[in-house]
Amino acid sequence: MSTPETSQRVRHKPRLVVLIRHGESESNINKSVNEYIPNQLIPLTEKGYIQAHNAGVQLLKVLNLEDNKLVDKLADKYEIKDEKICKGLPLEGYKPLSKDKDCNIVFYTSPYRRTRETLRGVLDVIDDYNLEHSNVKSCPDGAYKPTGKQQYAVWPWGPETSGEYTNSETTHDLSEKVESKDYIKYRVKDEPRLREQDFGNFQEVSSMKDVLEKRKTYGHFFFRFPQGESAADVYDRVASFQETLFRHFEERQSKKIRDVIVLVTHGIYSRVFLMKWFRWTYEEFESFTNVPNGCVIVMELDEKTDRYFLRTKLPRWDCENGTSVE
Repeated sequence: MSTPETSQRVRHKPRLVVLIRHGESESNINKSVNEYIPNQLIPLTEKGYIQAHNAGVQLLKVLNLEDNKLVDKLADKYEIKDEKICKGLPLEGYKPLSKDKDCNIVFYTSPYRRTRETLRGVLDVIDDYNLEHSNVKSCPDGAYKPTGKQQYAVWPWGPETSGEYTNSETTHDLSEKVESKDYIKYRVKDEPRLREQDFGNFQEVSSMKDVLEKRKTYGHFFFRFPQGESAADVYDRVASFQETLFRHFEERQSKKIRDVIVLVTHGIYSRVFLMKWFRWTYEEFESFTNVPNGCVIVMELDEKTDRYFLRTKLPRWDCENGTSVE
């Protein structure tokens, strides 16, 4: 028998779950930086910031918004169609199954510098949309800051908002908002479980080459790096995080709505996340290659079946040639 408490509970799954791999980082182009910079402090390159803005456009394109013409305008400003800079992944069979507007986004980000900087680039595009569509202005002192040694350098509004950032009246100027128009509301949560696979601490380049060769023969999923993790270890914290998400999906009506959830994370984490969610075998995991920097992966909810479908086509290994195929 349901109680007054349980009868008030509703299951609200977000329409989309989106994963974004961080943009190109310094270690993606020069592995020697891993010898003297801690992995969590490695920044984006200039190209990485371009990829982050491009990811922001790709995110807007899959949302149900009031002003699609403005999205096209922002695409002209930020989108990069040169695959040497931004190699996206194709969407297959995606057209919004629900017409409800996407007004509330929750971002979970790995606490690594490159993922936070990628998120900052995505938010630049969203803030532009909000400014031009509904005249919601980002306050210079209130903008989300991806770096800083002190906690409040990232979360500037005191202990009551510690660990969470939101584009509310404390961070954005809503005084001249156009009343008839909605704006995209977003929250940002730092989530250490979304961090990169641990490859060990400072990594000497020549020894890592030997380790990576061993991984090829041992297998990517079960191989554990010395003083680090295997992808199987990442799977364990993916499972923990997904349990947290599922609890959030089933909350009281008074809780904040999540129309879309976006994870800003890393390549291996993204594949392991999909493996756990869609119950792939480890052999299926091994068949996929890493996804490009700055790519956007879209999962869409079909409310008729209450299931998510992967709309993004992932690249796989060509077993005969040992190369990646789309």
